[in-house]
Amino acid sequence: MKKVIRNVEMAVKKLLSGEATGHDWYHIDQVRTMALRIAKKEGGDRHIIEIAALAHDIGDKKFHATKEIGQKATRKVLKDAGVPGEELKKIESIIDNVSFSGGKIPASLEGKIVQDADRVYALGAIGIARAFATGASKRNPIHNPDEKGAQTTINHFYEKLLLLKDKMNTKTGRKIAKSRHAYMEKFLKQFYAEWEATD
Repeated sequence: MKKVIRNVEMAVKKLLSGEATGHDWYHIDQVRTMALRIAKKEGGDRHIIEIAALAHDIGDKKFHATKEIGQKATRKVLKDAGVPGEELKKIESIIDNVSFSGGKIPASLEGKIVQDADRVYALGAIGIARAFATGASKRNPIHNPDEKGAQTTINHFYEKLLLLKDKMNTKTGRKIAKSRHAYMEKFLKQFYAEWEATD
């Protein structure tokens, strides 16, 4: 079991080290750590949770031309790492249903835990940093108060990030998200005060 996890870890490190939008190896490791933290309280198969957390961004649409190509890339890493067939199906099911854009809730407890762990890292101080890194990579402006619904990093807070608190699956995930959500609200309050020179 440990060897398989180590193999997955090494493959993901090689693929995502140095990635600049906040989906790098350190994000993966943070999601893994958080998922195992949530699992301590909520239960679930820790082995499945750890591998799914490690592999959850391999097939991300940012890195592949199609969803199918991303799924094949994920499957190859997991198979090469020695993940057996039954585990592979469970892990692929989690990964296929974990993203915010997919709008799905994973069926298994393990999937719900990995989804919560990933979402927690779209919140708080790290979530703010990742939002601006992703925005910059897309060449999105920081803020445009003259255009409602503009494709800006600040608007992304309202389209996604501030919605996550109410989309957590587990009690532990909700508790952590609540604190990080509050931090984001404070940030936005300060941002607008500085933007309008009223601070």
